[in-house]
Amino acid sequence: MRLFKLILLLMLIASIVPTVMVGWTSVVRTRELLVRDAQELAQERVKQLRLKAESVLSEPTRAVLGLSRVPGFFQLPLPEQQSHIASVLKQQAEVAVITVYGPDGQRLPGLQGFAVTDIPPSEVAEHEARSAAMLSSLTELRHSEVYWSAARGVPVLAVAYPLGDPPKGFVAAEVSLGGLVRVLEKERVGSSGFAYVVDSRGKLVAGPGLGAVAVGSELRERPVVAHLLATLASSPQAESLHVGNFGDGKARVVGAYSAVPGVGWAVVSEQPIELAYRQVSTMERQIAYGVGSAILVAIGLAALFSRTLSKPLKAFGKAALEIARGKFGVQVQLSSRNELGDLAKTFNYMSAQIEAYDHETKRLYESLEQGYLETIVALANSIDSKDAYTRGHSQRVGDVAVEIGREMGLSERELKLLQYGGILHDIGKIGIVESILLKQSRLTEEEMVTMRDHPLIGDTIIRPVSFLASVRAAVRSHHERWDGKGYPDGLKGEAIPLIARIVNCADTFDACTSTRPYQKAMPFERAMEILEGLRGAQLDPAVLDALRRMVEKKGIPLSVRRERVKLAS
Repeated sequence: MRLFKLILLLMLIASIVPTVMVGWTSVVRTRELLVRDAQELAQERVKQLRLKAESVLSEPTRAVLGLSRVPGFFQLPLPEQQSHIASVLKQQAEVAVITVYGPDGQRLPGLQGFAVTDIPPSEVAEHEARSAAMLSSLTELRHSEVYWSAARGVPVLAVAYPLGDPPKGFVAAEVSLGGLVRVLEKERVGSSGFAYVVDSRGKLVAGPGLGAVAVGSELRERPVVAHLLATLASSPQAESLHVGNFGDGKARVVGAYSAVPGVGWAVVSEQPIELAYRQVSTMERQIAYGVGSAILVAIGLAALFSRTLSKPLKAFGKAALEIARGKFGVQVQLSSRNELGDLAKTFNYMSAQIEAYDHETKRLYESLEQGYLETIVALANSIDSKDAYTRGHSQRVGDVAVEIGREMGLSERELKLLQYGGILHDIGKIGIVESILLKQSRLTEEEMVTMRDHPLIGDTIIRPVSFLASVRAAVRSHHERWDGKGYPDGLKGEAIPLIARIVNCADTFDACTSTRPYQKAMPFERAMEILEGLRGAQLDPAVLDALRRMVEKKGIPLSVRRERVKLAS
C-alpha cells in the first residue's frame, strides 16, 4: 500500500503540477486582459458621459450667449430686446429664466423672460439674488453652484456674462440640468453601478433619481471622488481621466472619472468590483473547473497505473512473506507479458527450488532430531532403570504435559518442547547417590536437601547442549510452586516459566496415579481431589483446569495410558 501511495504521489506530482502551473498562468494572463478590458470599458463610459454632459450644458449656454451677438442690443427698442430674449427661451427649453442687468448691476425693467409661467416668485427672487452675486467683477462667462428647483423638480444653475466691451450690462440665465439627469438615468453601469457628476469641491451636481436633499451633498469621502479631488488639486488645468480600483473590503469599486472642462465638474462612474470583474470570476471558475477535471483524470489514470504496478509487487511481497514464514513453493500468479511477468517466472522458479532444498533440509533435520530424541529417551531410561517403581515415569510426564499443552492451545513447537521437558525433567537425578535415589522409605530432612539439588544438577547437565536450551526451564523449575514456596529459586506465580508449570502438574498427576515405594496408585477421582487441594498453592489454576478438561475428554484414568513418544520417521 505504501508503494502504491508513493507511485500515485509521484505520478500526481508529475501530472498535476504542470496542469496547475498552466492553469495558473492562464488565469493570471486572462485575468489581466479581462481586468484591463473592464477598466477600459469604464474609462470609455465616462468619456462618453463627459461628452454628453458638455453637450447638455454647452447648448443652452451658447443659446444664452447668442444675445452677445445681437448688434447694439442695449440701443434696440424694448420690444426687440424682449423678442431676442423670447427667441432664446423658445429655442432652448433648458433655459428657464433670462434676466438682463444694467452696468450698475440692477435688473432692467421689462428685460426678464421665463420659459414657463408657473415659476413661483420665491424662486425668481432666489435667481435674481444668485445672479446679482455673480456680477461683481464679472469679465467672462461664469457659472454658479448647482441648486435644486422645487418647482421644476430638477437641479439648475445660473450662468452670467458681460454684454458689450466695455460692459454695457450683464445677462444672467437659469439653466436646467434635467437633460443631464436624464442622460445619467439612461446610462447603465452594470446591474448595480451608477454614474454621477460632482463639482470641483466634491459636491454632487446631478445623478440618476436624486432628490433635493442629494444635490449639493458632500461626496468627498467616497474613494473615487477623493482621488479626483487630489488629482484636480495637483493639476487643476489638466483634463483628468482616470480608472482603477478604489475602496477596501466589501465597499471596493471599479471607478472612473473624467473632468468636464470649463465648469470644474467631473463625471464619475462606480461599479462594485465583483460585478465589474464578473467576467474575471467566470473565467477563473471555468479554468478552475477545467483544471479540476484534468486533475481528476490525472488522479484516475495515476491510480490505475499505480495499481497496475503495485498489485503485482504486492503479490510478490505477500509471496515473499509466505516464504519467510516457511511456506516454501508458493507461486505468484501473474500473466503479464512484460518485465513483471518475467520477474514472476523467475520468482516462481526460485520458490520451487527453495521448496526442494527445504524438503531436503527437513529430512536431514528430522534425522538429526531423531538422534537427539533417541538420546533423550536413553538418558531418561537410564534414570528410570535404576528404580522399577519409576520406570516409564519420565515418558508419561512428557505425554501428559503434551496433552495439557494441547488443551491450552500451544503451538506444535511448544508441544515438542513440553515432550522433551517432561522426559528430561528429572535428568539431574543422575547426580544423586543411589542410596538416596532408591531408598524405599521416606527421605530424611538431610536426604531431602540432597534430593532437592537434582533440578540444579539437571540444569548444569543440559546447559552446554544448545538444542536443549529451550527446555532448561522445565528441568530447573519443575519443583517451583505457584505460591512461591518451591525450589530451587523460590519463583512465584507467572514468574515461573509456563513449561515448568505444566511439567510440574503432569509430574504431580503421574506421581499420584502410579505406584511408588511409599504409596499405591490412586484412583483417578482421588488423584484429582489431591491435585485440586494443591490449586493455587503448588499448581497453576489455569494448568490444572486444562488437565481436568483433558481428562474429561479422554474419559479414562491417565495412569493406565502407556503411550510413548512417536519418533520421527
